[in-house]
Amino acid sequence: MGTVLALLSLAVIWHSAAPYTGWSRVVAISLEGAALISALTISGETPKFRRAALVLIPVALILAILGAATGGEVGLLTTSILGLMIVIVSPIAIIRAVLRHPIINLQTVAAAVCIYLILGLLFAYILGIESTIDKGAFFAGADRPYGPDLLYFSFTTLTTTGYGDIAALTRIGRTTAIAEAMIGQLYLVTVLAILVSNLGKERRVDPGETGADKEQAT
Repeated sequence: MGTVLALLSLAVIWHSAAPYTGWSRVVAISLEGAALISALTISGETPKFRRAALVLIPVALILAILGAATGGEVGLLTTSILGLMIVIVSPIAIIRAVLRHPIINLQTVAAAVCIYLILGLLFAYILGIESTIDKGAFFAGADRPYGPDLLYFSFTTLTTTGYGDIAALTRIGRTTAIAEAMIGQLYLVTVLAILVSNLGKERRVDPGETGADKEQAT
């Protein structure tokens, strides 16, 4: 799980620091795809799910490269949708990897942190799609939001830091921000807090959780 966390952290740093070009978005999708592959290797997911996820990654990369080559809003929208698809699938593999271990340990907490980072990336992609579709001003404080602006706004909203230098202007943008802030706070005070308080304890394993392993064995 440490590899997944490292790759996701690199993706966040890349999104915020790299020049916002089509090719930088290809690198970001590559990092997120690598994180998904790493999660799949330890998840024990069913072969069908793994095959579907592993098909998604090269297809996403090819389309992202084409989008970078063509440029424009179509390319931006394409890479945003593809990145969103990858970060939606990733938590499934991470959760499955956690469920394979009966004891709550640092790997479990690392998995929870991975999902928290994914939430920030996920909402950044959603906001990017919304701002691309909406032709008007989307943010107050930014004429046209770019990747670093979207990621900055997403994580300050997720953590409810709320600096206020960038604010959503549109109704859909504000609704997305409200949803992200609520999810971020609920995640911290429930999922992450419960995991940290139960470090080292055994969790109750549902017999049905090993279904993927049974299918894999057959």
